[in-house]
Amino acid sequence: MAEIEIINENEAPRAVFENTRKLFLTGVGAVMMTRDEVSNLAQKFVEQGETTEKKGRQRLEKIVDTRKKKVKKARKQIETRWNKRSEAVLHWINIPTRSEIRSLNSKITRLTKKVDELAKS
Repeated sequence: MAEIEIINENEAPRAVFENTRKLFLTGVGAVMMTRDEVSNLAQKFVEQGETTEKKGRQRLEKIVDTRKKKVKKARKQIETRWNKRSEAVLHWINIPTRSEIRSLNSKITRLTKKVDELAKS
């Protein structure tokens, strides 16, 4: 830090001017340092905020993914139960299920091919 000098009477006006100049420059330097420090601090706040936002988004995405998986699993379980109960009701009222009809269609197709082959020979 610059020292303020005290000198004799002849040099007093110059000393006052120099001391005033040094005081002014000290103020300007303090303002500039403060501005730089505030700017750096603001930048650090922004970086921290971005990091926090990114982590928050990652956590939220993880929670959403977990919930989606649980919903998908629950839907599959409900669908399976529904299908079993539907088949049970269809069997109870003696109506064939879709898979039974497909199986019968497949058998009919194979039998038709065999009959056609036998008819040709």
